Amino acid sequence: MNPAFAGFFLKEKRNMLSMVEYVHERMHTYDNLEIGVDFTMGNGHDTKSLIECCKEVYSFDIQEEALKRTKELVGDKAHLIRDSHENFDHYVDTFDIGIFNLGYLPEGDHNITTTLDITQRTLIKAVEHMKKVIFITCYIGHPQGKEEALWIDNYVSDLDTHTYNVSSFKMMNKKNAPYVIEIERK
Repeated sequence: MNPAFAGFFLKEKRNMLSMVEYVHERMHTYDNLEIGVDFTMGNGHDTKSLIECCKEVYSFDIQEEALKRTKELVGDKAHLIRDSHENFDHYVDTFDIGIFNLGYLPEGDHNITTTLDITQRTLIKAVEHMKKVIFITCYIGHPQGKEEALWIDNYVSDLDTHTYNVSSFKMMNKKNAPYVIEIERK
């Protein structure tokens, strides 16, 4: 077992991880990661975690504010791209690990969110291009997020079981809490 993952289970007196913390811990359980893609740059925390475990990282957002915040956090250690994540395949052919943190930019304009149509097209392409794993954090506390999550749940439930493992990590007793979906290529 990877030591980082073993530590996840063995730490004493630790509160349950947030969804983002869970993804960051879980992504370090994958070895030999060459290329990572942060499909939703936001404030740059997923990009920063990808930098820690990948040789090369591509990070996407349509908002200038997201690029500014992420640049302050990671400097020149990643390819920060102001473009829709649906165009990721214009920049990279395949990737080992990808992260979607859906919704809106924290402390940003909550009217600018990921949208179902673009998320659908992007995720379908991403699953085809990934080598190892994709993590998706779904936020269902707003109407657009609920719509995205419903479609994603149905889509990943129908992925071929001979090719993919799909799991979910969520708070069972908190209504409308965000949750994580992990898609692993076998």
